[in-house]
Amino acid sequence: MTRVRKGITVIGAGNWGSSLAAGVVAAGIPLLEVVVGAAKQRPAKFGGVAAVSWETAKFDAELLWICVPDGQIRRVAERIAARRGELRGQIVVHSSGALTVGVLDAARLAGASVGGIAPVFSFPTRKPAPLEDVLFVVEPGAGQARKLTGLVRKLGGKPLWISSESKVMYHAAATMASPLLVSALQAAMKTAGLTGLRRRVAEAVVRALAETTLRNFFSQGAGRSFSGPFARGDAGTVELHLRALLEHPTLHRTYLALARNAVESLPVRNRSDLERVLDSSLGSFGSKQGVRN
Repeated sequence: MTRVRKGITVIGAGNWGSSLAAGVVAAGIPLLEVVVGAAKQRPAKFGGVAAVSWETAKFDAELLWICVPDGQIRRVAERIAARRGELRGQIVVHSSGALTVGVLDAARLAGASVGGIAPVFSFPTRKPAPLEDVLFVVEPGAGQARKLTGLVRKLGGKPLWISSESKVMYHAAATMASPLLVSALQAAMKTAGLTGLRRRVAEAVVRALAETTLRNFFSQGAGRSFSGPFARGDAGTVELHLRALLEHPTLHRTYLALARNAVESLPVRNRSDLERVLDSSLGSFGSKQGVRN
């Protein structure tokens, strides 16, 4: 007779794993274990459930949710399969937005159903963040679509199905929308700092522009929130920017990459003049780098 399992085991107690464990408890779903790699990594208890090490974990829950960095997921699945031997009746999921369920082949071959559930959210610290209304990208394995989307809804989230073939492109978009957006803002801060402005003042300048732009982008769309020298077709001003940034290679390349996308994708005037300036600056930058090398 097949044993009826229940509950969730969370594997990994980093930023996302900590929020997930807290969210499982808040949703009234049985949290059986939070598995961590070493005793010194053990977090506070979640709803009375203390973290356990790999050596003492039972991995006996209905659903084993892997919350470790992408590069470790395959190895974790292999370790679980080797430890348990037989995973029939259990579900193993991972939280990568880029990797497919293929990285869980070891668990699948051991009898488990597999899937992917990735939050469309940023978890910058280990302080648990609420999961209500968070979008979750769901890549269901065979026969698991209803169960996994139901689980997302129990957690208070909103499921969004993505095919295995589309996950990498989705994750590239998500990376541009969050960590690389932070990178772009940091580049703006660094450029403002080159003027001699104090950090607090530079931050005020960048914040005033960035917050207004984000509000406009999501309320009015890209075209109606796009302004400045590119929208006006002011190639001379863009050329001045690029000349000033030649001494700062990373900032110069960042500006060029963002400018290329703007010229190709957004409503600019004098497109040919802007393209000429960008091409010329790229050539000047290459020559300058060649002289240095």
